[in-house]
Amino acid sequence: MIRDILFFQHNTEFGLTERYLSQLAIKLDRSKFRSHLVYPDASKLDEFKDLVEYGVNLHVLPEQVFNINFFHSIKIIRESLIDLKPDLIHFNDPGVIGMLAARLYNSSPIVMTHHTPELDRNYDLPGKILEKLAFLGNTEVIFTSEQDSRTGGILDGNYKWNHTVIPYGIDVSLFDGDLNKKDIFDRFNIPYDHKVVVNVARLVPQKGHKYLILAAENVIETIENVSFLIIGDGELRQELQYQVDQAGISDRCIFAGYVSDVHNILNVCDAFVMPSLFEGLCMAVLEASASGLPVVSTRVGGIPSVVVNDETGILVPVKDVDELTSGIMKMICNPEYSNRLGESGRNIVVEKFSVESMIKNTEDLYDRILGK
Repeated sequence: MIRDILFFQHNTEFGLTERYLSQLAIKLDRSKFRSHLVYPDASKLDEFKDLVEYGVNLHVLPEQVFNINFFHSIKIIRESLIDLKPDLIHFNDPGVIGMLAARLYNSSPIVMTHHTPELDRNYDLPGKILEKLAFLGNTEVIFTSEQDSRTGGILDGNYKWNHTVIPYGIDVSLFDGDLNKKDIFDRFNIPYDHKVVVNVARLVPQKGHKYLILAAENVIETIENVSFLIIGDGELRQELQYQVDQAGISDRCIFAGYVSDVHNILNVCDAFVMPSLFEGLCMAVLEASASGLPVVSTRVGGIPSVVVNDETGILVPVKDVDELTSGIMKMICNPEYSNRLGESGRNIVVEKFSVESMIKNTEDLYDRILGK
């Protein structure tokens, strides 16, 4: 008997957690599961349309459904669930509107991947009450690291959740093969003799970009042939570009915006930096390690399960510009050391964070829930 798994996406941005959702939808065992994806009709989610080629059934809701009257939104989503009749609904992060609609539908078990339990969801009092109602019923929660599991237990401990830890999985083969470094450098106007320090993240306060730019300013004062490439977009882009302009490093600190071929770019860079204030198990760090890049990161969330200090990268305290600068300098100035760390990081990803393991463990969870 083939079961219908409905993946529910409520955010209107496409990022690393959306790639996680895409992997699940694509790679589920088709002899056991049929994948469906419900998501808002937002231009930034157009990448989901490619999933049709892999047999994923797409169900697009008008974007305004997520912005109109709260209760009207719940009604519309519940009606769509009644039409689709899924055997199980899997939410990509806590989505109160969708989860309340699923509670009212009350015919399918609910799974929710809690990517970043430390994230303040910024609800007002009515929002917090509705969130409490959404979370009160039985929910199977997937955390992507043991640290997130502990954090979620503290911050959301009043909810009766069954939970399991299933780390992200990376398809390491995407990062194999030789690429034309010249093409990538030409694309971003980077001099051919420069070392490249790269960051991949949404441009939001959580990701700590202002500390990265302060560290970049320090590094550029000392090293002539280094450029910083910041990949991603978000609410802080204009503010961060102003910071770079004021520091006089706009020719050495490039804002690439959103790109779809991150794996190609990582393969021609020299070091990866992630100065986040808090994180779950960071997919961007995993991808950087899979590409063989040494990582300089803050010691937050699930990152230390990938970045082992002085073995696969360098861990620094949050908001510590001096330590961040020192870590980047060490990577850039010691190629033998950074190559060793990068190779060790790739080995950890291969051993502990395979996409096959992530899919199998998720399927086992579905089997256990549906078997009940």
